[in-house]
Amino acid sequence: MIYIKLTRRRRSTENGRQIGLFARPIRRLIPSPRSRVIIMQSSWPNEPSRRIVLGALAALPAFSVPRVAGAQTQTTTAQAPLSAAAGFSFAAVGDTRPMMYLPLKEGQPDLSKFFVEMFGLVMPEKVAEAVVAKDVKMIFDPVTKDLVKVVMPFASKTEVMTLTVDKGWVTEASVEDVKLLPGVHRTMFRLQGGEWVTREIVKDVQSGRAKFVVNSGDAVWWGNQGLTVSDSPYWKRVNETMLKKLPAPDDEMRAAGLDGRFFMSVGNHEVWADPKIEGVLSAVPYLRKFGVTPENLIYKFDFKGTRFIYLWSGKYDYRSPSQWDADRPKYAEQMTQLQKWMDEAKANGIRKTFIVFHYPCLRGQA
Repeated sequence: MIYIKLTRRRRSTENGRQIGLFARPIRRLIPSPRSRVIIMQSSWPNEPSRRIVLGALAALPAFSVPRVAGAQTQTTTAQAPLSAAAGFSFAAVGDTRPMMYLPLKEGQPDLSKFFVEMFGLVMPEKVAEAVVAKDVKMIFDPVTKDLVKVVMPFASKTEVMTLTVDKGWVTEASVEDVKLLPGVHRTMFRLQGGEWVTREIVKDVQSGRAKFVVNSGDAVWWGNQGLTVSDSPYWKRVNETMLKKLPAPDDEMRAAGLDGRFFMSVGNHEVWADPKIEGVLSAVPYLRKFGVTPENLIYKFDFKGTRFIYLWSGKYDYRSPSQWDADRPKYAEQMTQLQKWMDEAKANGIRKTFIVFHYPCLRGQA
């Protein structure tokens, strides 16, 4: 987990002393493989291809490297003036979503429905139905009849993924190559890792160590089981474990036009079965203030001489040759808006800008 602290230091020049902003990490902890806290615009070790992993149903995401995001030209944001006061810290995190919520009972109709919908993300529906029927095995508790384990294909023909389920939530995912490494299960996901990350972030925002949270997207799985905080198990979880526990913004934040402590870019999972981003707007309604709508998923704000820009990298589509399928607005429009926001920041004397978006900037990073 890496926190970013913006502070001020003196640096010598030939003409005397000059004050300059700089950023430095103030804390580094190691989260689980599925929940990562990342510095803006950092590169991280490669992970399995999103296309392959999603195609195998695991849907383990590539690292969410916080990048850029914005809003349309009509977006208005109160700008915080540059201040000589002490700097501030914020927590940067992404891909904090859990895996699927599967509160299934043995004998329940349409048991394979959710799995077919997942496979349908990466293959035609009829093919998905055949794959699920042939290769996905569900195991139920003999007493409670609750689903407790799922065995299914992974990235190659010889790899098998096992999901452990407790009270509906996937708590662990492991992969075994039955040909090359039989009996060796590589853990790919643990729910408790994400829970730990969330607790630490909440604790540090509550204590004042971090001013707010920057999230690079994929806070939830999808919208097929409900769309809003009131009916989605995923958004309920985000709300109960993170949003409700963050303190209200202080006077300094409100003066800068910030009405919350959680600012996210929209990831592909936020629009999966929720194209109108009802979940995002119900959980983080103050994003509307920055111009976020179902048609516009980019925005920006300023705080204490620092600009934060959020871009939209697009939904996932296995048929697309590009990972950047953004259409709200399209890529070219986003780059035009980004240039305007960067020029505006420079003209206003803003010396630090963090650009946040979901998908990796370079294809090789995935």
